[in-house]
Amino acid sequence: MARIALIGPGAIGGTAAAALLQTGRHDLSICANRRFETLTVTRSDNGQSQSWPVKVITSPDEAAEADWVLLAVKSHQTAGAGDWLKATVGPDTRLAVLQNGVEHRARVSPFVPPSSPVIPVVVQLPAQRAAPGEIATYGQTLLIVGDDPASREFAALFDGSSMKVQADADFHTREWEKLCLNAASGSLITLTLNPDGIATTPGMRDLCKAIVDECVAVGRADGARFADSFAENLVTMLAARTGNRGNSMYYDRRDGKALEWDARNGVIVRLGRKYGVLTPVSDVLVPLLRALDPQP
Repeated sequence: MARIALIGPGAIGGTAAAALLQTGRHDLSICANRRFETLTVTRSDNGQSQSWPVKVITSPDEAAEADWVLLAVKSHQTAGAGDWLKATVGPDTRLAVLQNGVEHRARVSPFVPPSSPVIPVVVQLPAQRAAPGEIATYGQTLLIVGDDPASREFAALFDGSSMKVQADADFHTREWEKLCLNAASGSLITLTLNPDGIATTPGMRDLCKAIVDECVAVGRADGARFADSFAENLVTMLAARTGNRGNSMYYDRRDGKALEWDARNGVIVRLGRKYGVLTPVSDVLVPLLRALDPQP
């Protein structure tokens, strides 16, 4: 039995917590701003729900060091979770970071001991939180990690659950591929408040392709290995989507919340400058997204 603390029971964290509870093998504490007694996950495809009683703590003063900590707050909320990380992550604690972007380790390093293993996780998990402790899922759940001992131990936490966890020897490319999706789709849907805009608005496909091309160029400079057809295939897929629900940054703008623009788009500009890669489209997008952020 592993002692696990999960920080951030939103759509991603709540779904991960449910999968851990499915195994029946762990001592799970959920670290949240608001207390709830039950975690319920509902599948949109068949309407089936499953519920579990949960242990929720609402102050870092109630927390203790864990064997594993899963950080599932959004990237821009990491500093706000710093006290939780300091309370739950000890020198031997393994920290899994379930966030967008390609800077997982750098983001948490100010808050955890240098000896603590950090496991970046790419999340492919379509879900939405309806209320505290209430999650709706919309498709297959997949977490991707590296193919190393600590990452494989993380994957083993979910054995016996419905959560698929895939170890990938080229994790670095996988996280950049996910960033390409987030950078293009997330920014355009958020700026236009139109989830179908890439598919239905003239010129948006070309703009989407320009964003992905910049992300691919910076990713390759950072060591990612993209297939030659990757950008075209991704944009073709995005341009064919209609009836979209939007994404988390779209909903955050709609609801007047802080936006995850830096981990999705700012990083392209930042690393582009580091590697000498020009990013003219992202240079325009980032100030626009920053201007929309109510908490810059």
